[in-house]
Amino acid sequence: MSTFQFIKSSLFIPSLALMTLTVSSQNKQSQPNIVLILADDMGWGDINANGNPLIDTPVLNRLAQQSMSFNRFYACPLCAPTRSEILTGRYFLRTGVSSVSQGYENMRPNETTIAEILKANGYSTGGFGKWHNGAYFQQHPNRKGFDEFTGFLMGHLGYYYDAIYQHNDQDVKSNGYAIDYFTDQALGFIQQNKDQPFFCYVPYNVPHSPFQVPEKYFRKYKAKGLDNELACIYGMVENMDENIGRILTHLEELKLRENTIVIFLSDNGPNTFRYNGEMKGKKGSVDEGGVRVPFYISWPGKIKPGATDQLAQNIDLLPTLLDLCKISFNPELPVDGKNLSLVILKNADTFDRLIFSRQGFYPLNKCAGSVRNNRFRMVATAKDTLLFDMQKDPSQKVDVSKTQPDIRKKLVAAYLKWERELVAQYQPETTIEAGFAGEKSITLPVQDTILSGKVKYSSIHPNQSHTENWVQNGDSIYWKLNMKNAGNYRFEIQYGCPVSEVGSEFQVRMNSVKMPFYIDKPFDSEILPDRDYVPRTESVERTWSWMPIATGRVDSGELILGIKLLEKQNQNAGMIKAIRLIKL
Repeated sequence: MSTFQFIKSSLFIPSLALMTLTVSSQNKQSQPNIVLILADDMGWGDINANGNPLIDTPVLNRLAQQSMSFNRFYACPLCAPTRSEILTGRYFLRTGVSSVSQGYENMRPNETTIAEILKANGYSTGGFGKWHNGAYFQQHPNRKGFDEFTGFLMGHLGYYYDAIYQHNDQDVKSNGYAIDYFTDQALGFIQQNKDQPFFCYVPYNVPHSPFQVPEKYFRKYKAKGLDNELACIYGMVENMDENIGRILTHLEELKLRENTIVIFLSDNGPNTFRYNGEMKGKKGSVDEGGVRVPFYISWPGKIKPGATDQLAQNIDLLPTLLDLCKISFNPELPVDGKNLSLVILKNADTFDRLIFSRQGFYPLNKCAGSVRNNRFRMVATAKDTLLFDMQKDPSQKVDVSKTQPDIRKKLVAAYLKWERELVAQYQPETTIEAGFAGEKSITLPVQDTILSGKVKYSSIHPNQSHTENWVQNGDSIYWKLNMKNAGNYRFEIQYGCPVSEVGSEFQVRMNSVKMPFYIDKPFDSEILPDRDYVPRTESVERTWSWMPIATGRVDSGELILGIKLLEKQNQNAGMIKAIRLIKL
């Protein structure tokens, strides 16, 4: 594939309904470009410059030296909430995003993203990689401000080689390793838009599992004596480091570097226990190690390289970037982030603030939360409420609640006030909104279905799983939909079924409408070649086929769409990964 192979199409993007935007009076050509690079499950300690002697990250080391580096920058404990905060500047629960699958990653349609704002102000916008803020029509990147998108919509990619991604609203087959491919697409976008301001969002999907990486990187770290897991993780990070270097080199070759803001950060703490500066916790934790991530922002000639101890977090990106780009805006939904441009441009004095962290939307007796100021971190769980002096005890080993009762009381009160406001207003978008004008097809993956009977997911993680164990008549799966418009559709299932299992009778059910079908055409769903260096907990990736099963009219309004096994022909009735409705 050509280094700059890039898929381009022309799309109509709806105008913003909930934000008044004012285009800056300055010349559009003088507005800076933005390249925002996001790592997935990479810890603060996965960079050589942060004291890790085992990993080689020369590009990130150099970027750190060229940037304003935030020593205390925080993300959410999980990836989908972090992405929603980056894109909107709002706390994740406000956006409707609270977790990573089964509808809890769906961003509310009325949220306005930074891509929408920049697009309304003359920027070309592109995203390349992992989206993870909703896989349906309203949440699709093309409807959230991105002219171009190539990547995957859900939170988990099951196979990192020669995968099928979405290019805008179409499937596209890739070649090679995922990070190389996403970088190719980003380079093509930059090349295509070099003569106008652009926003290039590159949310990579490493070092998230499954642990797959080109062999040369793995062998390098195995030679250092590391186990398979760590060798693969560090290899994935080094591959990403090289690809970031490709982006920076391309900007320099096009003479765009001096007018481009480049940002690098990660979406949460490390996904395993490994070197992380002796911080407590990893991904999923509200302790320091679960939420503190690297953050570098570079703009040659404008941002003086250095470091700051200013507390900052991902909700700050939107107001800060808009100010750096001299874009005025008047949000109808409150922005929670703070504008850090004075700290970045003028090295202004740091100010104290509170950084809140939370595990999803569950009540505190089922999850944990924390709040951090310049000196202390309060951590609340179902068992206890602890206070740590982060300046004297960065590893959180000593609870100082008894010696600092007033600080503990003050931070607990602040956290509970924040929690009451956000949790009380939280409403997940778990009902699938579909049937919009212009929506040519509706794909419903089983990760968002409800299982009944003995049917089960192919792994403990619904993301990218399929359903199997169709062994009992009467078992079913179903989705909750709200169809905006009625229409006639062709129904198809994505399935696998060997010859020995064909012939079972199923039924598509839509409220009171029932349409029988048979899986009477075999398809041997083969497991893709094993390229994992560590046994996976997620589902194996397979080949799949689509089979038409029915045609019918779908009415508007609330709808329960289900697939039910009526009569099993043999021991098992096959496997189902998704159902698709194609508008006729």
